[in-house]
Amino acid sequence: MISAREVVEQAGIDVNELIDRLTSAAAAELGAFYRYTILTAYPLGFADEELRQILKDIRDEDRHHFDALVNRIYELDGTLPGDIRQFLGSGHASPWGFPGDARDPVTTLTEDVRRAVHPYGGLCDLTEGSDQRTFVLAQAIRNEKTEHMAWLEEFLSTGPPARFRPGFRGRSPFLSRLSVASDRTEPTA
Repeated sequence: MISAREVVEQAGIDVNELIDRLTSAAAAELGAFYRYTILTAYPLGFADEELRQILKDIRDEDRHHFDALVNRIYELDGTLPGDIRQFLGSGHASPWGFPGDARDPVTTLTEDVRRAVHPYGGLCDLTEGSDQRTFVLAQAIRNEKTEHMAWLEEFLSTGPPARFRPGFRGRSPFLSRLSVASDRTEPTA
């Protein structure tokens, strides 16, 4: 039986480079999940609860992104470091503080999400027409990141965004359409 790695290699993609990019994206997603978890506990000032709900939804979707990326890494016969410090220590996550005014973290988060979209465009470019599974995964995550950016930008300009629907925490609308289960424990080949 041919492995997922062999299929992707036969399509002409450098699988080691692909795994490196997926690993970098996974580290960024885990770092974002951590940052959003801290921010949801941090006093954010005005409009505290509305912003907190947006951040919780983004955080939960980022966890789904992390899970889906890890599954794909293992499908391609890649692995992640056993030491989390080694995994996150390569500077994938962008540093930022916790300013006292709620608009400062939102502006910073919006810029951070805008930067987070870029690697997924690169993954789409690398895999388009060659590795459909990774292409669709990267495209789904890119779409959700774009939606996160829209939520934050709308919050900055008008308050709670019209697009944002509280109560659907972590639903990952684009990612959930794929056959990538975030609660799966065994990677598939």
